[in-house]
Amino acid sequence: MKHGVNHTFRIIAAILAILVSAARPAVAEDIPHCAIAMGVREWDFDAIPTILRDALDKKIGSIALPGEKFDNTDIAVIGRNRRLIFILERGRRWVIATEHGGRGYNDPIFAYDVDSDGSNAKLVSEAVAFPLTVCSTAAMLLGTE
Repeated sequence: MKHGVNHTFRIIAAILAILVSAARPAVAEDIPHCAIAMGVREWDFDAIPTILRDALDKKIGSIALPGEKFDNTDIAVIGRNRRLIFILERGRRWVIATEHGGRGYNDPIFAYDVDSDGSNAKLVSEAVAFPLTVCSTAAMLLGTE
């Protein structure tokens, strides 16, 4: 019987440890820096094509830039619950990784194809990542994985 009680306590302790670590909101600092593959270029938000900026704004609304404060939990203080992580481009494919605050923090990543003349930005895929999977998810959407 003593063995069963110890086992039960270990399971409860493990569950409590998981719950405590999950209660701490994730933040950009938890996202590892991504190695950029050959042929991929990183962009600043202000330098991307206007059509892409407009498409992203239509999709998710106002977005904080990297390092800016945003509402990373469900308590609204700033009024923006999205923050840019990075923008990568490979040919016509653009991948925009973001943070999405709220009750369930996550990192939505959007893939757009932009026409060579910059006249159209088409959302071709989106995926939800978490801090430890942002880089691999972005690589997959870029086709560099």
